[in-house]
Amino acid sequence: MIKNNKFKKMFPMLENIVYLDSAALAQKPLSVIEAGVEFYSKFSISTRTSDSKIGILVQQKVDLVREKIAKLIDAKSDEIIFSSGTTESINFFSLMAKQFLKEDDEILLSYYNHSSNIVPWMQIAKELKLKIVFSKNILKDINEKTKLICYSQVTNNLNQNFNSDEIYKKAKENNAIVLNDAAQAIAHEKVTFKNSDVVVFSANKMYGPTGLGVLAIKNKILKNINPVFFGGGAVEKIESSNDWVSKKGVSAFEPGTPNLAAIWQFEKSIDLINEIKIENIHELNLELSKYLYDQLLTIKDIKIASKRGDFITLFNIKNYASQDIASYLGHKDIYVRSGNFCSKLIPLVEDENDYVRVSLAFYNDKSDIDKLIQALKEGGDFLSFL
Repeated sequence: MIKNNKFKKMFPMLENIVYLDSAALAQKPLSVIEAGVEFYSKFSISTRTSDSKIGILVQQKVDLVREKIAKLIDAKSDEIIFSSGTTESINFFSLMAKQFLKEDDEILLSYYNHSSNIVPWMQIAKELKLKIVFSKNILKDINEKTKLICYSQVTNNLNQNFNSDEIYKKAKENNAIVLNDAAQAIAHEKVTFKNSDVVVFSANKMYGPTGLGVLAIKNKILKNINPVFFGGGAVEKIESSNDWVSKKGVSAFEPGTPNLAAIWQFEKSIDLINEIKIENIHELNLELSKYLYDQLLTIKDIKIASKRGDFITLFNIKNYASQDIASYLGHKDIYVRSGNFCSKLIPLVEDENDYVRVSLAFYNDKSDIDKLIQALKEGGDFLSFL
């Protein structure tokens, strides 16, 4: 079993706080922070300035990071599109999907999806007269009418243990496209193009910068889709007053200046994950999640909604609002979340409307859990800090 004491020291924010909210935003190692400084102090040149020494280096960096992302998910570099994050990636693809979806087609969505993976599909469904099907069992509900399946390999709330391989197999039997919202999975377990057609995620969830995301689309789909945003860097030429030619490849889908500093930083977070290895991260999180579950059971009147071993653990304590508990902990510099975590359909399928959420990362250790448990036991009245 790997030891993680050395990992915590890599993250400056963790010197003074207990951070248990990585599902919302993962902390950044010093290498990622320093990469941002390096870009702005030494390489702050646009990729459009490609006829310069530094400009060439910047473009090479963008290409290299694109290749590293592709390798991470078993894709090709010309299938990787940069975005501002998971939310934009899903919205981006929903606009693209209007080009191949037609009236009465069905879009299959999990009840446990983040709202960012629900509302964009509801919007285009209204416009195109599509049918939205909400599901508690994605695999069971795929049928010949299903044209698009959108779910999260790992949810940000109550883990569903989806069988991604079986979902993809059945989807292909029914000629459906599968979109995997991998925002939570990408930093904790293997994400692969082998069981999905579209993969979306954010750099900030995998210890990288905010403001950068990935929209990965298989070439067999991408080559039949036209861009939906337009601007500099994506236009090859304008031939007349009403006709223009788009660039080829992923450049056509990335108008404007990319978030170069974030790309610079993202490379370092990818390198860190590759160095530690995703299977080791998964093993560490699994062990710590079980410890968290076992320790939470010692809290009086607690109700744990998650399963033992889920790296995202939801719970409630009788007679106390989740927000009061989270606020009490936050004032002790123990950072958790409360609510339904933008998963607005949970009340339709679960008894509770909101929870306290503890989400772990490889930089956490048992001492973090012990401090959480001690604070909960000392709390008594979770409003007493006011």
